[in-house]
Amino acid sequence: MNNISVLTDFEALTNTSNFRKLDTPEGLDGYSIYCGGNFVFISNTSNRTIRFSLGNLNSQTISADDIHGWIKRIHQLYPNF
Repeated sequence: MNNISVLTDFEALTNTSNFRKLDTPEGLDGYSIYCGGNFVFISNTSNRTIRFSLGNLNSQTISADDIHGWIKRIHQLYPNF
């Protein structure tokens, strides 16, 4: 996870940009996961969104374990997320 940012206007971005919404893995209800370019966006029910980049991101190969790991790491960095 590189270039981690907290976004406050992500909902507005999803209306103007082409993001691919990924299926939310079991056990992570309330989270929304999107990919766009080399960035991953994870939003929670409080409308907080974390954006980060991954080298050589291929949204077709992202697994549920990947997403669980990212959210675990986000909670370590931002406990209130």
